[in-house]
Parts: sequence; C-alpha cells; structure tokens
Amino acid sequence: MRRLALSLSLAFSVATTALAQEAKPVDPAALAQARIVFERSNASELGLQVAKAVEEQQRAALERFNPARAAQIGEVVDLMRAEYAKYLPALMDAIVSLYAQRFTAEELAQIAAFYDTPVGRKVIREMPTLLSETMSVAQTMALKAATEVMIKLRPEIENRNLKLGPGPN
Repeated sequence: MRRLALSLSLAFSVATTALAQEAKPVDPAALAQARIVFERSNASELGLQVAKAVEEQQRAALERFNPARAAQIGEVVDLMRAEYAKYLPALMDAIVSLYAQRFTAEELAQIAAFYDTPVGRKVIREMPTLLSETMSVAQTMALKAATEVMIKLRPEIENRNLKLGPGPN
C-alpha cells in the first residue's frame, strides 16, 4: 500500500507536469466547449475525489510507520493537501485541452447536451460512486495479482539473484 500511495503521488505529479508540457494548440471554440463539458460533467469533483484517495493512501502509509503520531500526521496531510491544490488548476486546464484536441467544438457541444439529458444527469450523479468503487476493485485486484505473480515468480527472481526489497529475501 505504501508503494501504491507513493506511486499515485508520483503519477499525479508526473501527469501534471507531462500534461502541461504536452499542450498542443487547439481550436478556441473546441476549448470553450471542452470547458463546458468539464463543468457539466462535474469532472473537477471527480478530480478532488481522486486527490482525496491519494491523500488517504499517504495518510495510511504515514500512520503505519508512525504509530501514535496522529496529530503530526494530520498536520503533514494538511500541508500535502495544500500543495496538491496548487497543481489542480493546471491539471484541469490540461485535461480540458486534451478534450479539445480529440473532439471538435460540435462534438463537444453534443457531449455537453448529453449531460443535460436525464441519462446524462444520472451519469454525473453516479460517477463519483462508480469511480470510487472502480478504484477499490482495481486496488484489490491489483494487490491480489501482484501477490500471486510475485509468489509464482519468486523462484525466477531468486535464480537471477534479484532482491525483492530491502533486507534479506
């Protein structure tokens, strides 16, 4: 789990940097429509939900290695949250730009119109729960798969004199 939290943290920072650097020129009309889609789809709330999941993973890792230090951990998590918040506007802009690169203004207008339909509103309503459940299922399955793969491949790893982590294997 500590590795997952660190990986998510690293992925968040790398993705933010990569998205900002890879921004390509886009049609201003498509960009405007992409912002509308982004707002109507409640994507910023989903982004905050992902950030919260990363935060909880980091908190759990800190708690595991620092028992009975809840106050200090809470302070550090608050600092992390504030630092991550600085990256969110650039991340959101980069995501909007990605939509504008892949869809025309007309297509984005149709997507925005979909979010105004009953089914579109249901998608928006259900997406946070669906994302949360998807992340939970993915984490559980990834941990199970990683454990099973490492058990199965341990002899191959040992045959190659590779270590699985710090200390004796």
